[in-house]
Formats: sequence, C-alpha cells, structure tokens
Amino acid sequence: MNKPNERTSSFPAIGCCLTTGSFMPQSGNTEASQKDPADVLLTGINGLLQSGYDFAELTVGALAQLSEDEFARLQSRLKEEGIAIPVFNSFIPPALKLTGPETQAQAIEEYVAKAMKRVHEVGGEMIIFGSGGARTVPEGYAVEQGLQQIKDFLTLCDRYADQYDLIVAIEPLNRKESNVINKVEEALDVALELNLRHIQVLADAYHMHLEQESPEIVKRAVESNLLAHVHYAEFDRSFPSGTEDAGVDLRGLFTFLRDCGYQGRVSAECMGENVMVHNQASLRYVRNLLVQLHERGE
Repeated sequence: MNKPNERTSSFPAIGCCLTTGSFMPQSGNTEASQKDPADVLLTGINGLLQSGYDFAELTVGALAQLSEDEFARLQSRLKEEGIAIPVFNSFIPPALKLTGPETQAQAIEEYVAKAMKRVHEVGGEMIIFGSGGARTVPEGYAVEQGLQQIKDFLTLCDRYADQYDLIVAIEPLNRKESNVINKVEEALDVALELNLRHIQVLADAYHMHLEQESPEIVKRAVESNLLAHVHYAEFDRSFPSGTEDAGVDLRGLFTFLRDCGYQGRVSAECMGENVMVHNQASLRYVRNLLVQLHERGE
C-alpha cells in the first residue's frame, strides 16, 4: 500500500506540486491523452511519494476537469491505496474572471461549490488561492474595486469552506503574475480585515524573493495564526540546491518559521529540465537544511 512517507522529526512535512514536478505527461502528448486521467494522476502522485516527499500537492483544476466517472475512479483508488491529498493550488481557472466588469457570480459560485466538494472528498484540507489570471484587475478598472471583488470572492469561499472544513490560503503573486496582492503583508492585511474563520495566507519564497520582501513577515503571519502554508522554489522556478550565490534565501525563511513555531507544511513549486534528477537532489538539500535548523539548531 502506498502511503505518504512516515515522519518522526518535528520539522515541517515537505510536499511537491504535481504539475510543476512534471511527473505528469506534458499536454499534447498523444499517448498520455489516451490514458485514463485518473490513472495519470495516480502515477504522478505515487511518483512524488516514492521520491521521498511526504505528500503531493495537486491543482484544483486536476480534479475539476475530471468527469464524474473519472473522479469516482480516482477517489476510489486513492482510498484503496491509503492516500490523501491535503493541499491544492491553482484554484480558479484564468477564464473565470474574479475582477472587472464581466465577472459571472453564478458561474464562480458553481465552480467553487464543485471544486471544494471534490477537494474535500479526496482528503483535502487546504486550497491555495493564487489564480493570477483570474484575479488580475483588467486595465482601466480601478484596482481598489477589483480588490473589493476579491474580498467578496473570499467571503463566498469562506461560506463553502465552512461546509467542507477547508482553509483557503491567499497566495501573494509577484507583479509579473498579478497586479493585486503581491506581498505576504498585503495578503495578511486582507485576511485580517476580513477576519473569516477559513481565510488565511501563504508565504512563497519565490514571490517573496522577486518582490524583495523580507522573510521576517512570516513572524507577523504566524503570530496572527494566519500562516497556512509555505511554497518554495529558486529565483528561476527551478528546484533549490543551495548552489546559487544570489538565490532565494531558504535558510532565512526556514529560520524565521522555526523561531516562530510554524507547524504547517511546505511544498516545492518548481519546474525545469531533468526534473527527476534535480527534484530528488533538491529534496535532500531541503530536508538536510531543515534537519540542521530544527534538530541541530544551526
């Protein structure tokens, strides 16, 4: 039986995002397109677990696009193999606009309801709200008005999240990916203003590096009981190895998380060539770094 790897250490569980882990066949692959999507997902999930990760992180779209029969097969297979998928990212597809004059409230609510139900049914505990294409405020539309639409969307999410016992974590995205909520501080301000039970925030080392945001912000997030999850990647989205002189400061981020008593998970959200090789080498580096910080106090 394939299960998430057993952990005996006190440091955070380490996961990997499936789509960027590239265990999934690339789109346009004729052979892959002929396979059962549920089998393709299972292969990717098991690949991550067998590589040593504690859990797999999937996209919401990976579930939402499945037919009812395909989803039932996936759910059954996951249950048989004792696998739960705790975290999902890429919440809202780019075509389903959350800001601007052309939002469709009914379509948004129907998607949220379907997505959260399916996430819950495969053991999901958290959905990460990045969704830059969906949330970016269109040109000529007031950013403040767009931000209010996002707050209204999060209020909707909180209602459904209460039904399915989920957390929605706001993911700050760098300014190349979205023009609203670019920093952890901004996401935290939104979560604090809304003060909703199921709305929290995510810290992403990659976006923080591009936005030049100090890792010290995680202290405020943890102390506010609002830091739900952490993503990491190198400055070019590759798997960190500790060899980049001007790379993402994972040691600094993980040190702040340790000192603040962060008890959540972390996930690699990376991509690049020769993924299998770089992925496993990076996992060893990150795990060793956490061991140094948590068990040796270095």
